[in-house]
Amino acid sequence: MARDLFQGTVPYYVRYRVPYPEELLTRIRDRAAISGEDCLLDLGSGTGEIALRLAPHFREVTAVEPDPAMRSAGLTKMREQQIDNVSWRSETAEAFSADEKTFELVTIGAAFHWMDRGLMARRIRGWLRPEQPLVILGYTSIWSGTTDWLPLVREVLQRCLGAKRRAGSGNFPELSQPHEQVLQEAGYQIEELKTRITQQWTLETLIGNLYSTSFASPAVLGEKRSAFEADLRQTLLDFDSRGTYSEEMTFYALLAWPE
Repeated sequence: MARDLFQGTVPYYVRYRVPYPEELLTRIRDRAAISGEDCLLDLGSGTGEIALRLAPHFREVTAVEPDPAMRSAGLTKMREQQIDNVSWRSETAEAFSADEKTFELVTIGAAFHWMDRGLMARRIRGWLRPEQPLVILGYTSIWSGTTDWLPLVREVLQRCLGAKRRAGSGNFPELSQPHEQVLQEAGYQIEELKTRITQQWTLETLIGNLYSTSFASPAVLGEKRSAFEADLRQTLLDFDSRGTYSEEMTFYALLAWPE
């Protein structure tokens, strides 16, 4: 199960995940003409990366996250940031239900691939206010990134976890269709927004980020974790002894408008 792959990731998730750029979130709010007085639904909320960032722009936010450790971290962040309008739900996206036309915006951040996408796309259509979008967010991963040192990270993962670990696979479920096709078949028109940033990594922040993922989590690496980290450190220091690495990352948002 997906949740098993994320076991042990929460401290790294909170500290080392690269946040969605404010520019992208602003463009989403502007394009969706968010009123500031309505409700947001965030599915697969994790530790609240989207729900908490968007909370100031909505009257109420519902954050749906089945993993108790993720939810607990999100609640801690919410208290620290003195946010009081987010309600957390302990259930999967598929188990969640709502009245029709309840939400001005529905968001899913880098979690849609874990869901029954066709089912959720159809159900979300009914939950949205008229002429409001479902927004799927994501970003460049090490499997799709083209920065010159990223192939070295992929090679270390392959050495550690086996030859079947190939670029593009990760531990993600096999997707027979891209998100855009699934959404179009469910009756949406698709608009894409992109924002590019330059992310500066140190060995510590890069390794911490990898430990936050489903494909290099403590649960996945298991007893190979120390060897993986030593191999990755040496490989990247051989590439650049300064121990700092620049990556051009692309963050995207698919705005799916019900037809």
